Amino acid sequence: MKIQSQRSDQAQIYTEDGVITISYSLTFDAKARKPNTIAIEGNTVTARFDGLGSIVDSIRGCGETVTLTRRWRIDTEGLYRLQSGFDYDNGRDKRLFIPALWYEDNLKGTGVFPSAKIATTWSFLETRMSVPCCGQLADGVRLFTCATEAAVEARFLASLTADRHGFIISIPGSEWPYSYRGKKSLVDTSEEALPTLAVDREGLSYERTFYLSIQKERDSLKGYTSFIASLPKQGEAPPTPPLDWPLWAEYKLTRLLNLVHKSDDGLAYLIMGEGNGEVQAVYNFTAASFLVKSLQAAHEMATLTAHRPVTEALHAARRRLASLFSLEDDELLLAHTAKRIGDFFLQAEEESGFFLDNHDLESGAWGGYLGIGEHPQFKEMANSRCNGEAMKHYVLLSRRLNELGIKEEAYLPLAKRVARFYTEAQLSGGSFGRWWTAKGKPADTQGTNGAYIGSFFCTLITALDDDDPLKADLESALHRAYGHYGQLANEGAFYGDTLDADSCDKEAGVALLSFFLDLYEMDGDKRHLESATLAARFIVQWIWQQDSYLDPESPLRVMGFSTRGMTSVSVAHHHLDFYGMAIAYEFLRYSSHTGDDFFRAQARLMIEACRQLVATPDKGYGRDASFIGWQAEQLNHTAWEYFNRPSLMGGHFDIDIAWVTVLTLGAYLLIRDGFGEMVE
Repeated sequence: MKIQSQRSDQAQIYTEDGVITISYSLTFDAKARKPNTIAIEGNTVTARFDGLGSIVDSIRGCGETVTLTRRWRIDTEGLYRLQSGFDYDNGRDKRLFIPALWYEDNLKGTGVFPSAKIATTWSFLETRMSVPCCGQLADGVRLFTCATEAAVEARFLASLTADRHGFIISIPGSEWPYSYRGKKSLVDTSEEALPTLAVDREGLSYERTFYLSIQKERDSLKGYTSFIASLPKQGEAPPTPPLDWPLWAEYKLTRLLNLVHKSDDGLAYLIMGEGNGEVQAVYNFTAASFLVKSLQAAHEMATLTAHRPVTEALHAARRRLASLFSLEDDELLLAHTAKRIGDFFLQAEEESGFFLDNHDLESGAWGGYLGIGEHPQFKEMANSRCNGEAMKHYVLLSRRLNELGIKEEAYLPLAKRVARFYTEAQLSGGSFGRWWTAKGKPADTQGTNGAYIGSFFCTLITALDDDDPLKADLESALHRAYGHYGQLANEGAFYGDTLDADSCDKEAGVALLSFFLDLYEMDGDKRHLESATLAARFIVQWIWQQDSYLDPESPLRVMGFSTRGMTSVSVAHHHLDFYGMAIAYEFLRYSSHTGDDFFRAQARLMIEACRQLVATPDKGYGRDASFIGWQAEQLNHTAWEYFNRPSLMGGHFDIDIAWVTVLTLGAYLLIRDGFGEMVE
């Protein structure tokens, strides 16, 4: 590494893979000021601003990452903005990537989220992205990446702005030309004055560390993963002592049982969510899959039916269940209730193999997806994600109930009929589509929803006899499906998986990763593992690598919440969630096949993060004893809230929803059984 200066306001860092240009400036009383002199001594650069102060950079290289520790010394009273400019300009056009925020210009999908369709240049606060002020520019030959450590005071919150040359990190940070505040709220900030840092007569001394990297690499996500691996590591666990795992799981099971409701015909379902105040009407429905996951819940209940409670909370939940369904509170109570859930959703089959598993509890209507979404015109059609999730768990539930001696003969035939629907409807290129009419006609074929059908087929094959003609058809369909979904991964087309948004989202990567691993574990074809690598790298951007800034007086900060290891949702939904428990299981599978310990370490980050904010008898997080075990769906760490409620932004949490309970408990059981050392 070599440092030189050719201008009074710049210095160049020469690395093995390229040259990084550092630009020096201060904004004082709304005017940009350049330094009068720049001096280089060893690995230290000093820029002096006569009458104002100085900037001193201490620079060191370690591998492909340069660490720059900057100290501002301001001597004159006034209003300032502190800018750090990092450029890499070789004349080529560059593609911008900002983890968890900006992917391929956010051109895919529908919504008011930031995209190049709305504006070409944006400024985003550091709390929007999974590594503060992290951005990457790719020119097809090299990657240039920058990031900083998190602010610890509100006045030093930074923002990132990108142009075709490089990045500018500004303190105090601001968002322009718009600020994305909610699912339907994009606030015009173009006329707002930029914030300033008030320095009194005593002056200011402030230090911040930045991370810079140039890589000879064409693959953006591979380069980003390598960059993350090079960053300094924080501690191994969140700062708040978590629940031990058996107690965590028992409280989760408690909440699951309390979500079970009785239908008018004496059967059972999970309600989507409860106690959600002014927005509760959104959660008054049930589903076999997706946001509710009733059938996965049923499988978990059957799996845990012999579990002996150690807490009064679980004893009470079991007594409630036994009373509700007039059942004995014995070791098969949960299994018998699980069968009632499975039986309830048999009525979701409208025609042979055409399955609409969402049910409105007020109107009684059935639909493919009845929740909040961008495409209500599809609600009466079958969705391949919902069908794949539901049928996979029908197969697993049938197997488990029969192992317990509870005779069940309807679930597997239903799964086979739905499988036949998709083998006949499968598109010539291998896609299982997204939305389907009852006649097997595709209404929408975009995105990754069909990967769930692939995983369902992999599960169903294990339940079929070798002479069953459907088995050969499924194997053939899977071969064609890999051709399509493998190509999506090759193209980086991770889009359109979640149903309550229409955008690039992390679940697209998770769906493909799980499907590719299912294929690899079925036939050992290394191509499937190569595709899994692409999906795994895509997912890394959604994992929070550091503790992001939180308002010291916000509920999340007061409770000791750690953003590290949490996952954000999509470019359309800027909150954190506990989906990481399921991702962790897939990362552990992937790591076990590849020996790549980076993904094992990422799995541990997510697993530990998911131990947070589980309601206990002593700490209910705003809910009563009937909510023991709940975790909020939406952790609003930044200036965004699903329903655009400003009072719940910037360090608040909200929404009880079934999927959080079901997904995290289910992933825990898989990790416990397959990678037990991770949850000891």
